[in-house]
Amino acid sequence: MTSFLRLAAAFLATFAIALPASATTYSTDYTDLWYNTGEAGWGVNVMQQGSVIFATLFVYGSTGNPTWFVASDLEPATAGSQSTFTGTLYQTSGPYFGMGTFNPGAVNTNPVGTMTFTFVTPTSASLQYTVNGTIFTKSITRQTWRNNNLTGNYIGGLTAQATNCNGVANGPVLIFYELHVQQNDTQATLTVNFSDAANQPATCTFTGLYGQSGQLGSLGGSWGCTFTSGSPSTTGSYTMSEIAGSANGFNAKFTGSDNLCTYNGYFGGVRDVL
Repeated sequence: MTSFLRLAAAFLATFAIALPASATTYSTDYTDLWYNTGEAGWGVNVMQQGSVIFATLFVYGSTGNPTWFVASDLEPATAGSQSTFTGTLYQTSGPYFGMGTFNPGAVNTNPVGTMTFTFVTPTSASLQYTVNGTIFTKSITRQTWRNNNLTGNYIGGLTAQATNCNGVANGPVLIFYELHVQQNDTQATLTVNFSDAANQPATCTFTGLYGQSGQLGSLGGSWGCTFTSGSPSTTGSYTMSEIAGSANGFNAKFTGSDNLCTYNGYFGGVRDVL
């Protein structure tokens, strides 16, 4: 019972997994198109690499004509901050796009103020920027057009720390090997077929409702595991957040519980070639 979800060390050494990474390893990846849901028509593009954010703000000037600003180096407001980024805001001008050969030497960059993002959650933020002394503060969220579809076969599963356990020991848990995902828009079923500590077949199934916020997904519902080695079945609930998908695979943060333990960790997989 104390290790029925833990694979043998030899198995780990043979099938060690590297889950697909987000665009940045510094923090939640805030790369996306952000906007205010009640003010459609303007927005801000955010591109993050490491701890640096490059933002382009597209709004309208006093004449009603399209106007854009750029903040090319937004850094953590305090050393190590993963939620607040700030820097100089610029307005630029340059040569007419229809002139043929573009002359970068004709681009003019004029600092007009500052821009600060305070990310409240992975999918919501406060944007404050100043333009020539005028301060603007906006609540923004990621903009969504279409759900990602994670359907496919993967090598992966769940890695987590088990705490508050009843009848089994606290510690690391690994449910990992063949991962199959079926998703029909907002309904998803994820099945992991693996070998338990007795080297016997076991299956864990996660079902739930999928949601999308910009490039990040979320999934929550019920899960359970069955074993052929005599260990009792388990049932519980879970949430996967910050689901980042690509053609190579997907990864997410995981929290959950069942009749044995509480779990905090990660879920995901690399796409199988079969």
